[in-house]
Amino acid sequence: MHRPVETANQRRAERHITEAVRQGAHLICLPEAFLTSGNILEVAEVSVPIPGPETGRLCELSQQFGVYLVAGLLERGDDGKYYSTSVLTGPQGDLIGKYRRVHCHDLESRYLSSGSEYPVFDLEFGRVGLLQGYDINFPEAAREYFRRGVDILACSALIPDMFAYVANMRLPTRTIDAECILAFASGIGTNLYAGFGYMGRSQILADPLFLEAERFDFVDGDERMVLLEDGEGVGVVHVDLDRMRQYRHKATLRHDLHPSTYWAALDDQSAPPEAKGK
Repeated sequence: MHRPVETANQRRAERHITEAVRQGAHLICLPEAFLTSGNILEVAEVSVPIPGPETGRLCELSQQFGVYLVAGLLERGDDGKYYSTSVLTGPQGDLIGKYRRVHCHDLESRYLSSGSEYPVFDLEFGRVGLLQGYDINFPEAAREYFRRGVDILACSALIPDMFAYVANMRLPTRTIDAECILAFASGIGTNLYAGFGYMGRSQILADPLFLEAERFDFVDGDERMVLLEDGEGVGVVHVDLDRMRQYRHKATLRHDLHPSTYWAALDDQSAPPEAKGK
């Protein structure tokens, strides 16, 4: 297998992976399009096959450090289409699976295709689901993973800084929607082609109702257990997922749902009246 060309982004990622391992991490999440940034105008040139040399290197790192890695890549599919994809690699050196971002905004849709599945992966410490940055705008995605009982959502992201305020509002809400831990790894830097920067602010969040039950000194706003305010960095948090599952068993809102009153409406794709019939 050919080794991918080593880039500055690759070296940064490997340095941060090493530091996260040193701090005791078992599941490490890297940003969306972490090797190439998000210039979708060049997607035909920078996209990679999955599996391929790039995922092969992630598998090597997972095996070397005995950890699970989630990373975002621009994928060149066998169908000739392009996707923004997150992959999951494991400590056995294997490519466990991938998630093709379902939601693409209008401009992206000219270059990227949407996925159609929300995969879950049962690892030895818990059930993991994958999302990507733009997905956090859609509660339906988080609720789909809620239905599937995930313990952790790993969200690789590359969000323009002009949307940072909205993203920071929605992240805790998505965590509550899914009743789980949300690891949000958000890219930084500047898109020279588009003329904007990326928001960064990587963070790890928990359902505040769980933290309220666990921490008698919980203060509103502390649902962000890790927050990287500026620049690159590594944030690691240790969560007792067994205790979280016990809490959810007692205090979940699942038992109070009335799905017949709202989920059936999604069969019509929640289309506004002016969009129906098109």
